[in-house]
Amino acid sequence: MPGTHVESMVDAGLRKLFFHYRSKRMTNSAEDRPNVAEQPYGRRKLALYQQTLIGLVLGVITGVFLGELAAVFKIIGDIFIRLLQVTVIPYISLSLITGLGSLGFDTVKRLAFRGGGVLLVLWLIAVVLVLLFPLAFPDWPSASFFSTSLVEETIPPDFLLLFIPSNPFFSYANALVPAVVVFSVLVGIALIGIKEKHAIIEPLTALLHALAKVTGLITKLAPLGVFALMANTVGTIAIADLVRLQIFIVLYASFALVFSLWVLPGLIATLTPLRFADVSRGLRTPLVTAFATGSGLIVVPMLIEKCKQLIADEKIVERDRREYADSLVDVLIPTVYPFPSSGVVLVLSFVLFAGWYIGSGISPAAYSALIAAGIPSLFAGTLTSMPFLLDLVQLPSDLFYVFVSIDVITARFATLVGAMHYASIGLIGSMAMLGKLHFHWPSLLRYIVISTLLIAAVITGVHAFYSHVVVAPYTKDEALKSLRLHGTPQPSTVYPEVPADRIGTGQKPAGVHEIAQRGVLRVCYQPNEYPSAFYNNASPPQLVGFDIEMAHRLARRQQLALEFFPTPGENQAAVRLNTGVCDIYMRSLAVSAGRTQMFGLTVPVYTSSVGLIVRDHRRDEFREWKTLRARGDALRIGLEASEESISLMRDILPDAILAPMDLVEQEQVLATGTKEIDAIADMAEEGAAWTVLYPSFNVVVPQPAVSIPVAYAVARGNSDLLEAFNAWLVAEEARGTMDLLYHYWMLGDAIKAERPARWSVIRDVLGWVD
Repeated sequence: MPGTHVESMVDAGLRKLFFHYRSKRMTNSAEDRPNVAEQPYGRRKLALYQQTLIGLVLGVITGVFLGELAAVFKIIGDIFIRLLQVTVIPYISLSLITGLGSLGFDTVKRLAFRGGGVLLVLWLIAVVLVLLFPLAFPDWPSASFFSTSLVEETIPPDFLLLFIPSNPFFSYANALVPAVVVFSVLVGIALIGIKEKHAIIEPLTALLHALAKVTGLITKLAPLGVFALMANTVGTIAIADLVRLQIFIVLYASFALVFSLWVLPGLIATLTPLRFADVSRGLRTPLVTAFATGSGLIVVPMLIEKCKQLIADEKIVERDRREYADSLVDVLIPTVYPFPSSGVVLVLSFVLFAGWYIGSGISPAAYSALIAAGIPSLFAGTLTSMPFLLDLVQLPSDLFYVFVSIDVITARFATLVGAMHYASIGLIGSMAMLGKLHFHWPSLLRYIVISTLLIAAVITGVHAFYSHVVVAPYTKDEALKSLRLHGTPQPSTVYPEVPADRIGTGQKPAGVHEIAQRGVLRVCYQPNEYPSAFYNNASPPQLVGFDIEMAHRLARRQQLALEFFPTPGENQAAVRLNTGVCDIYMRSLAVSAGRTQMFGLTVPVYTSSVGLIVRDHRRDEFREWKTLRARGDALRIGLEASEESISLMRDILPDAILAPMDLVEQEQVLATGTKEIDAIADMAEEGAAWTVLYPSFNVVVPQPAVSIPVAYAVARGNSDLLEAFNAWLVAEEARGTMDLLYHYWMLGDAIKAERPARWSVIRDVLGWVD
């Protein structure tokens, strides 16, 4: 393109002025340009990216060798990341201020239009990949344990705080990058119209150059920092977490590699004079560093310098216009950084995976809402937006913890794509501004065909591999059934039924003194009530669960042995308490005025919520009580056959048809999937455990959540035992026992506790450590 056309985009006098004041940042030869990313490390001949790759590989090997012992490297990795963060926020801000200030208003308008256009194109490609993710999912059943997030309201991201720099100093101090960018853009645009702006821009430019040098010095530590980060990550990640989650990890990593190593650099090579090999080679150091550190922010200065060097090395622009090209890169990359990168947009695929993971695939009709609301929410970061997105498509919020468990891996691939994403916008956008874009249709068609074939190969390969070669069995039901008591059990006798000589003896409820003399605490419990009281699959089977664990702890405190009697139903439990068959009824009973007429209720053990066990594909219908009430008698709810349970549900859903049932009938409904019952009402924690056993069902806590305190029971009028029981519960609450056991049994921490030590060479092969 003729030089006069480029001249028209920038005021010639302003450009000359900046060439004078910024010429010290660039020498006339490309060889003398500052190279932040690839300064020699000592006297070693290896390039920095090669040293970084070696550090990455050695880190992986060290993590595999040491296992959990590699956690000692975490502090080194944290120091490296913090050092890289030192210059990032100031560098982004100064690049925007000086870059925008050096341009004219017309140029800024074109920059926003063309840079924004490139951003939208990259988002579109990422969205297409997200929508293709479900095609690779195999048919695997799954379910999840209860999570307190099911009853919590999702707090939407505070976009005003993120984007409006009402207090710029607060934004800088708290690394609110979007607000910092907005502030810097406003200052940069304001400088455009100031005549004496060189007096401000000159020292800011010198400071920007100093920050680039600082970044270069810190970057020399990349091999050591990357080694420490990878050693800690590989050594401490739980292998068991990867068994069923590997499908998403493999698929996301495959798409990320195709996207960052072919789609984006291929797009640059197709649309600009830059060659694919030069782009890949020139950006390798920031890409490796971004992947190893898991932070895209810290490589922004490196990306800016490398993009400038690529343009200069390829001699795409005339020497006297390189300052202008540098200004374009200085503005483009920091400006688009607050916007979600393509790698972050790819994270939306986890929402689709999450539906598949619990056996509740998201309807294609919900895809548009996911994309439309998902991309704006990603401005707040994936950890903030993921609970919102899961709630948006009405998936259990506890899946967020699944996301967190694999984010340590996928975040690195997202950062790799993100680094290439920002470099693509910087290079393609600046080429568009310089009039250097070209559309060679045969090349474009070849690029599209190759990209399509690569993506199709990933989808087909992953689906076939996990459908026919590696098929992960559903094991959560067996994991639940295999649980053991958390603490040391007391000597106990578990009766399959109450002995005949204990019934009808006319005994009265025993007090504390009588129980102590007897030396045995007699406990009635509700059988087959997961996860509160059930037989595990040990040989021989053991009676375990939250309520059973509490009974053992109470007996241990009083130095008593235990006798357990199965007692289905509240009415039968009241009779057995009043006749002295058992001393306490260790079952989580919802506190109500009616139950106080049957039992002496203890202080609350914990607070539960009313949940509904529903079929996965119908869970969206049960999100709100208001919607359910509107259905009237068209709704049929199964529930426990007790007067208090029926009364509670009648208060909530006055017009629904209620179908009382015992636990045996409830299990038959879940096993057969009968359509005569729309939902089964239960306490949310116990309902979630049933869905683990029957993964084609899901537990929903309709909003607003109906909270219910639950308690244990003694015979009505047995104030002596009730006072002692209450005192023990209050003491255990203060010690944190309830919270410990609630997490262990209700939230699924028991399964985590059963995990063996992480496999490592030093422990499992060499036997050097225990």
